[in-house]
Amino acid sequence: MFPVSIIMPIYNVKEHLARAIDSALDQKEILAEIILVDDGSTDGSAEICDDYAEREPLLVKVLHQENKGSGPARNAGMDQANGEYIYFADPDDYFDRQLLKDNYRLAKETRPDIVVFGYTEEKAGKPNDREVKLPNFPQLTTQKGFRKHFVNVYQFSPYALWNKLYKKSFLKKHHIRFTSQKTGQDALFNIDVYNYLTTLSVNRNVYYHYVTHSGSSVNRYRPDRYLMEDNIAQAFEEMIKGWGEEYAFSQLIAQEYFNSVYIETNNLVHKDCPLTNEEKVKRLKDIWQYVGVEKIVPYKKSDANPFRYMLLKKLKQKKFEQALFLMKSRNRVAEKYTRTFGKIKNLLNT
Repeated sequence: MFPVSIIMPIYNVKEHLARAIDSALDQKEILAEIILVDDGSTDGSAEICDDYAEREPLLVKVLHQENKGSGPARNAGMDQANGEYIYFADPDDYFDRQLLKDNYRLAKETRPDIVVFGYTEEKAGKPNDREVKLPNFPQLTTQKGFRKHFVNVYQFSPYALWNKLYKKSFLKKHHIRFTSQKTGQDALFNIDVYNYLTTLSVNRNVYYHYVTHSGSSVNRYRPDRYLMEDNIAQAFEEMIKGWGEEYAFSQLIAQEYFNSVYIETNNLVHKDCPLTNEEKVKRLKDIWQYVGVEKIVPYKKSDANPFRYMLLKKLKQKKFEQALFLMKSRNRVAEKYTRTFGKIKNLLNT
């Protein structure tokens, strides 16, 4: 048995894949099992995986499957995992040499269901322009303690997989698996985890580098985007109700539903959205009528983010066309800023 199994779902990430796999192989003082699950790649990623398996046959295992999505790919990896703990890494990110050594040592000392640690958030090609993210909650040794501090847990990338080590026996005991939902399967997985979790250890150091890329799935138009986001909000609400804490966490439930509306508003103004303006307004109106009046308005009064607050205000006023215009304007400004910043940086580097 290995101390840790690293599971990495892979689909058409040839440009970034070697860096991610090298990060896994370069772990200090921990001999980790690395399971690369090629999810039907067509860009040469599969061949890169096979090459690493040939070079490191004792550490690297490659699974090839038809394209099913990252959820089923991770399930396939879990089925083959021999590690005491499981670590889910993304193939377009990278992580520090001490990640497994430090966090597995903490896991052995405290025996938690999961270990949570810090990370940085950065844009592709700009590794020095990064934001550090650290957990802000204590070591949690009981289910009651975990739920008491859940608000703080929720504020620290609660649905990310790559800032956590998961005890394999815990996942197996509670039959926690990924769904086949194309996006948001990480959120549904972690909601299942939180539903059963009793112990959580915290490491307030940075180990993982989450890199955002312009071509990621969250930046594409999807006709079923809202349905997937609503699935997450409903699962979250069911979890909180199962705890008997729907009153205490009513604002978090409202936030989850607002997130689903926010993401769909952004989805509707995407350049590839085929709907007419009238159809977009009607869709947003129907969604707001479905969840806004009952799930959001009574509990969410404001938002710390100025733009999200303005959008919330327009939705509450039922000014749906203005809400869409607001989102489109925000995206246009962000895109213009990114282009301008890139040009300035290129000039400074010449």
